[in-house]
Amino acid sequence: MKSKLDYKIFYERNLPHYQPEDAILFVTYRLAFSLPQEIIHLLISKRKNFDRKLIKMNLIDRKKEKEIYNKILFKIEDEFLDKYTSEPYWLIQKEVADIVIESLLFNHKKLYDLHFCLVMSNHVHVVLKPLMDKKETYFSIAKIMKEHKSFTAVEANKFLKRNGQFWHHENYDHVIRNDEEYYRIKNYVLNNPVKAGLVNKYEDWKYYKILKAEL
Repeated sequence: MKSKLDYKIFYERNLPHYQPEDAILFVTYRLAFSLPQEIIHLLISKRKNFDRKLIKMNLIDRKKEKEIYNKILFKIEDEFLDKYTSEPYWLIQKEVADIVIESLLFNHKKLYDLHFCLVMSNHVHVVLKPLMDKKETYFSIAKIMKEHKSFTAVEANKFLKRNGQFWHHENYDHVIRNDEEYYRIKNYVLNNPVKAGLVNKYEDWKYYKILKAEL
C-alpha cells in the first residue's frame, strides 16, 4: 500500500513541483508580464546555485533542496509583486477579481476543497486540497490550474477587450505539512493587502474568500 508521500506528480518548467497524496497546497500565480532585469538575474543566480548543489546530492536530499529552492524563489518574487505598481494590474478591477474568485468557487467540491483565496492587483493566493476523481486518483494541481487559468483568461480578456496571454505560465505551489504552517500561511495570505499598504486590516479588502477557518 502506498504511503501518503509516495504519490507524486512532477512537472517542470522553471520551478520544481511535487504533489503528495491527500495534500493541502498553497498556490500562488500571477499575471503575464516581464519581471525587471535585476529580479531575473537574481532568480537565474539562485537557479545556478541550486543546480550545482543537486549534482552532489542523493534523491532524498534533492527533494529537500527543491523545497528550499521553491521557497526562496517564492519569497523573492512575492515580495517584488507586493511592491510593484506598474501595469498590468487588471485584477484590481472588481469584475476581473470576481471572475477569478467565482471560477475558484465553481470547482470547489468538484476538483478540490477550497480553504481560502485572496486576489491582489497582479497575483492570487489560494489554499486548497485536491479531491479524488472517479478512478480514486487525486486531481493534479497541474490540471486544476490549467482549467482555472484557461477559463479565467478567456473571460477576463473578454471583459477587458484585449487579446493575448493573461496569466504567467508558472505557478508556485507548496505542500502544507502541519497546523502551524497552515495558520502561518493563512495569516500571510490574508495580511497581504495590509503589508502592501492597501488597507489597515484584511477584513477591509474586497477580494478574498474564506470557506474553511481551520485545517
